[in-house]
Amino acid sequence: MRRHLTSIALAVGLAGAMGLASATPAVAAASTPEAACGSGYQVLESRTVGFDKSTRKPAARVSLLYNASSGYNCVVTMHINGYVGVSALTEAGILVEGGSWKRDKADYSYYAGPVYVQASNKCVKYTGGIEYVDNGVFWDSYTSGFGHCG
Repeated sequence: MRRHLTSIALAVGLAGAMGLASATPAVAAASTPEAACGSGYQVLESRTVGFDKSTRKPAARVSLLYNASSGYNCVVTMHINGYVGVSALTEAGILVEGGSWKRDKADYSYYAGPVYVQASNKCVKYTGGIEYVDNGVFWDSYTSGFGHCG
């Protein structure tokens, strides 16, 4: 019986630890794409989305990052300007050529993602978007073509 209870406690502990390891962006906000993706990632390209005409500023920036030592790409769509801390439907996604999209799309206050794919010697396409307010509620997104093959 003691072994059975120990096994249950271990399973519950592991489940809790796994939940902490996959903390959502709303819980653990990073201030840069590199901080969101982790050590070794560098920004390859980024685009702004959600241009608010009243403030003349974009609402978010979608960034594609790469870690040369692991061969992984990462995509994050971070809220910027007046949207930092504001809950809005936000998306980050990536597609390896010949594969299927991996996406994170939900209401976030800081960023969507990070979304990771292993893409050594393959081309990737990435996307990001945000719902923003400008005399109404609008969705704006950017989707790249295939590139960054390597």
